[in-house]
Amino acid sequence: MILEARPGLGTDVEALPRLAGDTPEIARINAELDRLDAAAVQSAADCVEMAGEGPGGGWSRSITQPMTGPGFVTLREHLDVYCGGAYPSTSQTAVTYDLAKGQRIDWPAALPGLNLVLGMFEDMPADYVPLVRSAALGAWFSRRMLANPDAEWVEQCRSFFDAEAMAEQGFNIWADAENGGVSVQPELPHVAQACAERATLTPVELQSFSADAGLIAAIEAAKTAGNWAPKEDAAEQGPSA
Repeated sequence: MILEARPGLGTDVEALPRLAGDTPEIARINAELDRLDAAAVQSAADCVEMAGEGPGGGWSRSITQPMTGPGFVTLREHLDVYCGGAYPSTSQTAVTYDLAKGQRIDWPAALPGLNLVLGMFEDMPADYVPLVRSAALGAWFSRRMLANPDAEWVEQCRSFFDAEAMAEQGFNIWADAENGGVSVQPELPHVAQACAERATLTPVELQSFSADAGLIAAIEAAKTAGNWAPKEDAAEQGPSA
């Protein structure tokens, strides 16, 4: 899948790429990417207005591409925002598109064994990406985090990985060729950002949760082909679960 870069939307505000091609499915995805970029421009302007004459007014966005085909494309937004207030914030949001359907992947249908629930509500903004939650996903994530070899980090974060709390925890989720599976990351409060690690469901684990075989095959093919961007040396990457 060829992704075409677009000019930046403003100072430190990277535009989403667009999919090359003119099929109805690609047109639908590109139309959503247009809406997401328009929402980013508005958010940056709102941030400056909220900051006023005080500190803040900083809104920056960078984009990575954890999977660029076959079958699925994932775009991940990385935000650094300071619109005034006590402290700046950072966040990451990923969207995976099903190229055959021309829309966002239906995660509950793609991973039926996890019994995922989408965090939806009325009047959602154009750039809203629902989090997912489930008891099965929370339990799996809790086990992964508590098995981290960094004992000091585990002790600091243990209270956030309680299995009961994790059952109601919202997660970002995306198809991740770079890490060879489906990755999830909890959306934790600011004070717990250091505990918001990514973890990746491997193809074997995905099979155990009755994941769509086509999705698994696509991720494995993308991993083999190196279908993600940007490429980084392992030494430059942050810690992973």
